Formats: sequence, C-alpha cells, structure tokens
Amino acid sequence: METKKIKRNGLVDIMRLVFTLIVMMFHFYGRDKRHFSGGALGVEFFVILSGYLFYSTWNHHRNALISYQARKNYWMGCMKRRYIRFFWYSLGAFIITFILVYFWRDHLYNPAEIANKLSSDIWEILLVKMNGLNQGKGLLNAPVWTLSSMLITEFFILGMLVYWEEPFLNLFMPLSVLCGTGYWANMNNPETMFVHFTTFATIRVYLLTCFGIFAYKICQKLSHGHWTKVGSITLTVMELMGYLICILIACQKNSRNYQFCFIVIMTLTVSIGFSGKSFAGRNLPANSLTSFCAEYSLSLYLTHRPVLYVFQHIYYQDINNLYQQKFIFLFCALAVAFIYMYFMRRMYKLLPIIKGKIKSVMQEQP
Repeated sequence: METKKIKRNGLVDIMRLVFTLIVMMFHFYGRDKRHFSGGALGVEFFVILSGYLFYSTWNHHRNALISYQARKNYWMGCMKRRYIRFFWYSLGAFIITFILVYFWRDHLYNPAEIANKLSSDIWEILLVKMNGLNQGKGLLNAPVWTLSSMLITEFFILGMLVYWEEPFLNLFMPLSVLCGTGYWANMNNPETMFVHFTTFATIRVYLLTCFGIFAYKICQKLSHGHWTKVGSITLTVMELMGYLICILIACQKNSRNYQFCFIVIMTLTVSIGFSGKSFAGRNLPANSLTSFCAEYSLSLYLTHRPVLYVFQHIYYQDINNLYQQKFIFLFCALAVAFIYMYFMRRMYKLLPIIKGKIKSVMQEQP
C-alpha cells in the first residue's frame, strides 16, 4: 500500500524562521548567557525536522523502488541533489565570509598567504570539514557545520535503509539513540571532543535525525487514529504549547537536562504538527508567505555570521557597545539574507543553462 505523502506545514515553516533568529541572537551575544543562553538548540529543531522530512520522502518512494538497483539509484540521486543545493548555498556564504574576514578585517593580500588559507578551508568548501577530516578544526562560517553533518548523516542512514531497512529501524537506530544519548549525557565536553572518525557534532546530528524518524513514526500513529473534536483541540494545545516551551528553553536555559527536554518535546510537537489532526496545522497550510519563511531562514542561517564578524570587529574594544547595536545588527543581517536569497534564486535558474552550454562546448566536434 502506497504511503500518502504528508503535505508541508505552514506553522513549521514559520518556526524555522523563529528558531533561526534565536540561533542568530545566540551567536550575537556569544558568552553572555543572560540572553538567548540556549539559542544553539535551534539546531536541534532544524535537524529533527530534517530527519522527519528526510524519512517521509523515503517512505513515500520506497514501495515504488522494487529492485536494489532502483533503491541505489534513488540513494545516489537524492544525495546528489542535497549536496548540490547545500554546496552552492554554503559556497556563496563562504566567499562573503572569506572576503570580510581575510581581506577586510585581517588585510590579507599576499597571494601565498591567501593560497595557504584556501588550502585549509577547502574542506569547508566541500562540506566535509566538521566530519572529522582536517583534524576536526572549526569553520570560518560556523553554521555550515550543520549542513556538513546532515549530509554525511543522511548518506549513512539512507544507505542503511536501502540495504538493511528492517534491522536498522527496529534494532540499530533505537540502540543508537539509547547508547548515543547516554554517552552524550556523560561526556565532559560534548561539542568539541574528537571521537574517532568524526567530531561529536556529526554524532549529535545523527542522533537528532533518528529522533526525527521517531517523530514520523509517531505521526503515522496519530494520523491513522480517529480523533474527536475534543481530541483535536487537545492536540492543538499540545502543539502550540510544545513550540512555546521549546522557545522558552532556547531563550533561557542551556543545561544538558533542558537540552534533552527540548529534544523530546520537539519530537512530539513535530509529529503532532504533521499528523493533520491538529487545528493549527490544518488552519495554517503552506502558502507563498510560509514558503518564503522557510527559504529565507536558510539564507539567514548561513549569512548572519559574516555580518556578525563585521560588528565584532567594529566594536571589539567594548563588548557592551556591541550589545547596544543589537537592533542595527538584526536589521543588517535580515537585509543581507534577503539579498542573498534572491541572488541564490537567480543563480539556481542560471545553473542548468550554464551546465548545458558547457556540455555543448565539450561535446562539440572539431
């Protein structure tokens, strides 16, 4: 039986922008934990949601992929599309950051020194720097680590679904969540410790993606049930309260216990939102405005860091003076993201044309 494709949810698209703003302000205030102290938890929302949508897409196509060859082709095709989208979006943000940091801030003009910087940053450009390669060093545009870790996680999980779907879903994935969460809870420095092949950042994304798959499983149970009006109202209240609680945690709490609460609550909230049984999701379907919020959130997530570099350089002598510029920073970051989004739209329209012309030139007979 073919699985019905779950439609986009307008409220979820709006929440993408909300949590992007929270992450951005978390980076703005840095070590000052009086404001947006748990803002990094916005990443948890993005990855759980990505895991849900990632598995939803797979589940929608899996019954049509009868042979192993068809599944492998889907695997490679899916990852190719994801990589291309992430690569171009992050490349543009990297170029902006590179120019601002090395040319404008550090006055780096020597060709040899520029080449030396690029030889190190090539791992970031290829979206593999935070996956354990290049000794797990940080990134010039730090938010890109999320995209990098999501790519390797989705590649691994989709490969498991292609070859060993049942053992993975029923055994390996639940064990990963139990053991991985327990290990994470007892690490002294979970964000920076180097763990064998990869950094913990990628393991963190893998665990969150598994929670996203659990959210899909819960959603299926909810959507197949028969709910009365009272039941739908209850789910609506739970969904809205779930988002509200997670926003409050992200703005005010940064302990590991609150982080785990955030993950559990967000997993349940996402599953309710896509179930079609909550009035919030049904009364706010995806439209042009919510789609704009979803696309804009990615641009804002990738471009706010270079804007922050500029403000930090200008006000580096007085951190309090920097914090007083929060509204100006917010306006500038929003404006840059808006311009970048429309630039990337134009570029994606030109890419097939450029590819076609290059292909015609390469195949032209002498």
